[in-house]
Amino acid sequence: MAMSRRAKVLLAGLVFLGSGLSATAAPPVDDILAFKPYQKGVVVSTPTAAEKAGCKVELVQGQAKGSSGWVLKDANGRLLRKFFDNNGDKYPDQWSYYKDGIEVYRELDANFNGSRDTYMWLNTAGMKIGLDRDEKDGIIDRWQALSIEELSQEVVKAVGAKDFKALQALMVSEDELKAMGTPAAEMARIAGLQKQAQAKFQATCTKLSNLNETTRWLHVETSSPSRLLAETTGMKRDVLMYYRAMIVCETGNKADMIQLGEIVQVGEAWKLIDSPLPGDQEAPLPEHLAASGRTTTPTDSATQEVLKRIADLDMTAPSYPGIGPNPAVASYHLQRADMLEQVIARAPEAEVGQWIRQLADSLSTAVQASSPGETKAYDRLLKLAEKTAKERAGSDIAAYVAFRELTSDYSRAVAEAKSAKAMLDTQTKHMERLAKFVAAYPKADDSADALLQLAMICEFQGKEPEAQKWYEQLARQHASAPQAVKANGALRRMSIEGKPWELTAPVASINGLPFSIDKLRGKVVVVYYWADWCQSAPADFAKL
Repeated sequence: MAMSRRAKVLLAGLVFLGSGLSATAAPPVDDILAFKPYQKGVVVSTPTAAEKAGCKVELVQGQAKGSSGWVLKDANGRLLRKFFDNNGDKYPDQWSYYKDGIEVYRELDANFNGSRDTYMWLNTAGMKIGLDRDEKDGIIDRWQALSIEELSQEVVKAVGAKDFKALQALMVSEDELKAMGTPAAEMARIAGLQKQAQAKFQATCTKLSNLNETTRWLHVETSSPSRLLAETTGMKRDVLMYYRAMIVCETGNKADMIQLGEIVQVGEAWKLIDSPLPGDQEAPLPEHLAASGRTTTPTDSATQEVLKRIADLDMTAPSYPGIGPNPAVASYHLQRADMLEQVIARAPEAEVGQWIRQLADSLSTAVQASSPGETKAYDRLLKLAEKTAKERAGSDIAAYVAFRELTSDYSRAVAEAKSAKAMLDTQTKHMERLAKFVAAYPKADDSADALLQLAMICEFQGKEPEAQKWYEQLARQHASAPQAVKANGALRRMSIEGKPWELTAPVASINGLPFSIDKLRGKVVVVYYWADWCQSAPADFAKL
């Protein structure tokens, strides 16, 4: 995007003078803050008028020769903005924006011609990377990275704005299909679909005319993606596809649904093959799937009505911190469970798993929120676990439901324990159930959490050899799981006595520079282990 006259005037105060920069006065805080994210909806930290007095603009030098820039920090030293010259031509080509000290959005002049051309959402803001290839208007005309959730959000924006160009940027291009080695017949099929895309899009916008720029994305429902093997398709590599997805959004108090058809992954971006449709219309399947009778999203009118009722109910969901009884939350999740059971009864086999997971989640939350002595939610969850274990023995979905039932049972028992002995008995029973779960479902995702619980309970009870055994099993059997990082850390902690201490980590919330304990070598250092759920930790910090 070419800079406006005002931007150029502001930029004059930000020109980077290479080696002579240290002698240049830092630009005023207001000049830095005058630059805003060009893309809409980006949430960044911005100081109030009162907070500006504590802000400071500092010079930073880069690794490359001549690279330098200005950073704006708040009174606590947290980064707010960073405008940087990467190639040493004395003009910024990177504009970074931060939220709570973490970079969440970046604009780049990747070809160093004076115009922004790349827009990146980072860290907690997402993974999107959009390109403005003509560099004229800052409008993204191609997406380089886009998750399935972000794709569906951009579809809602495009339909709400009635903007077909925005939709085109979300669709797979002929060049991308060629680069994937797509066969000629498939290229022709997709080209035929895309010739009708604008007419379909206009019809969708007409049917969903109430959608506008205030429309809020709620969620997207999909089944698991499908892998198409290169050896079968004749393409250059395996391809990941979704065949259908359903977007739920709301405008004011009205919920609406948008159907997506085929979606293909191109590099880091999920792309549409065809135009979206209103939620009451069924996206067509490719011939080979239609002939087999395979579907991936329930689309009959009765199911659509239930899904809309779920979306309406979700809009009334009460807030819940996840601790203690809350009758309103329990009632909400029991109602949601009733509707989910209706969806499951009509869903095609390929979709049943995701709905059972949602049902288990709602019932387990209802158990947590139920009043003492109230067993309705738990009884339903137990029945679901028994049914799933019988009908889908050994499956991932059986493991998913079983784990939520056993953790819900434990939380109920803990709440009802009235003595130390009762609590110890409850813990013993829970450990026995966790061990049985791990044995029955050794490869399930929840087995990593079960092993971590076993290890931590043993460690808290002073049974270090047993704890070490569970930590080792977790690290060995689930090496790529997040819990394995904790297990390896715990094993290191348990064996650290008498060994040199090593610790390096980024300090993103302060200045982004890595911390290394080697810098403190020769000094007395207290290493304090804590967890963010531990309420006594802040008081301990003050004492330390």
